[in-house]
Amino acid sequence: MAVLQRRRLPTITRRKLSSFWLMNHQFILPQFVDLSSQSAPEKGAPKLTVGALRKSLPAHVFEKSLAQSMWYFIVDFTVIFSCLRFYTDDMSWPVYIVYANVLGLFMWCLFVVGHDCGHGTFSDSKLINAVLGHVSHGFILVPFWPWAKSHATHHAFHQHKHKDKSHGWYDVNDEGIEKVMKNQPFFIPFLYFFVYLLAGYPDGSHFYPFSPLFNTARDSIMAAVSGLVCVGFFTAFIQIWGWNKFVWIYGVPWLIYNFWLYKVTYLQHHGEGTIVYSEETWDYLTGGLQTIDRVYDTNTGALDSVMHNITNGHVVHHLFSTSIPHYKLIDATNVIVPQLGDKYRLVKGFPFMELIRHHWYNARPFLVKRTGFWEFISQEQYYKEQKASVTPSN
Repeated sequence: MAVLQRRRLPTITRRKLSSFWLMNHQFILPQFVDLSSQSAPEKGAPKLTVGALRKSLPAHVFEKSLAQSMWYFIVDFTVIFSCLRFYTDDMSWPVYIVYANVLGLFMWCLFVVGHDCGHGTFSDSKLINAVLGHVSHGFILVPFWPWAKSHATHHAFHQHKHKDKSHGWYDVNDEGIEKVMKNQPFFIPFLYFFVYLLAGYPDGSHFYPFSPLFNTARDSIMAAVSGLVCVGFFTAFIQIWGWNKFVWIYGVPWLIYNFWLYKVTYLQHHGEGTIVYSEETWDYLTGGLQTIDRVYDTNTGALDSVMHNITNGHVVHHLFSTSIPHYKLIDATNVIVPQLGDKYRLVKGFPFMELIRHHWYNARPFLVKRTGFWEFISQEQYYKEQKASVTPSN
């Protein structure tokens, strides 16, 4: 199995860069070397535990830098505001398509920065994390505190059949409305905001302060505050642009951002062979190791770096979500992968068609119950197993 490791820039190149730019070199010039020979841990290696993995990591991967975090926050907003400034009503369609896709992509990148705020890895200050989390997520209409609450539960119980949140685990026998959403791909841009955050399916509305997601008065107050921030941004956009321009300047790119968010988060946890565990068989490490690292840009790695390596550093992120900021994920991944051996899951290639296949009625994999766990298998395998189960033995 291939493992990716970043190669340092040549010395002569590093000298031409400012020290601060050098500190962020993985953002601009990612380079990888193949370590595919390291496919399994050495014999006699200590038992794999989260504690042992943590001890193996260098101290610097746990260090949070407010300056670095702010750099990514500023870069993403700079690109976003540059796109908004570039927009004109008489744009040609080809130019508009580029505009909408670039803006939508960097809205998704901004979400990842706010995602660090929600995990507490943006900085050591809870106040700074809360303020900049509300700014970054409010701008893209995500209620920051409610999202942080449900997302923390997702991390605490990743791959648990009944306790995991966000993408619900429904096997082929207990699917209901899920069939409508999974049997075709055209709802994908609308699923995250309208179905998950607003309507609250399946975890509870992130906007309604009295939804099942919130258990205390404090939770409800925080939900109301975050919801009002989103309403404030939305109202400002309408006041500035009006409804018609809002649709073209913000609305279409925002749907593209929603597509990115759904695509990346769904495929980080779904693939043929993915295991989902019962209460009796689940534990934190076992569930976390079902997470999939994906390299979207197999040529230069630039796209993954633009997305703050949340794509190809997601296994480490799930194991240490409150400890390692996004700009240290690759350093940590390079240390941990050789220890994981064949437990490490890596997929290379831009997964657009894989996402479509996962949401096409006669091609998507099914989640099938086994003894103590559930497994994603192809429909072909599922129907073979069904046929075998009803075929009388001779």
